[in-house]
Amino acid sequence: MVFSRQPPFLFVHIDKAAGSSIAVALQPNGSRRRNTRWRRRLVWLGPLNRLGFYRAMEFPAHAYASAAKRCLPQELYNGLFKFAFVRNPWDRLVSRYAYLLKVEDHPRHTFVKRMNGFDEYVAWEIRRAKFFQYTYVTGSDGKLIVDFIGHYERLQEDFAKVCASVGVKAELPRINTSSHRDYRSYYSPGTRKLVGEYFRRDCELFGYDFDGLKT
Repeated sequence: MVFSRQPPFLFVHIDKAAGSSIAVALQPNGSRRRNTRWRRRLVWLGPLNRLGFYRAMEFPAHAYASAAKRCLPQELYNGLFKFAFVRNPWDRLVSRYAYLLKVEDHPRHTFVKRMNGFDEYVAWEIRRAKFFQYTYVTGSDGKLIVDFIGHYERLQEDFAKVCASVGVKAELPRINTSSHRDYRSYYSPGTRKLVGEYFRRDCELFGYDFDGLKT
């Protein structure tokens, strides 16, 4: 999560949807804190760059928008341009799988490498029930609590809309990328159906089907 008072915005970072690139683009000096402890209070840091960015130290890198809404004063939260980027659930699973296999120092690299292929990985992600995207950007009533949802599939176009809304000029670097063949080739009819059913809410809310973005 990247929080800024001036210009006023809140970027909700959903992993494997170009979030690291977006966060670095919006913080030109690249300063980011990871794995910070959540204490439900804010510690304001000084301006990080000439644009006057601030970070809330207790927000974890992948905090939900609902956590920021609870913690920030209502007037401040409402005045922020709040946004996130999402990705086709089938494609996102393949991207994470390829990333975990590639990054040898990742805590789950060995665990995933020992699996018997992608089908087992899909089953594991579903069992642990932590890979939804809608939970990052909705409130307890299931409604969106952010102002803009960008899509990985039209990243440059949607990021340009963010920059125009925030009032900054920024270019996206390539960070944490993973190489893999077309995501659709990883799926059997069974796993394709399984992912579609399990991530139904993500698909409905963000406009996805197996082949990509519907709109």
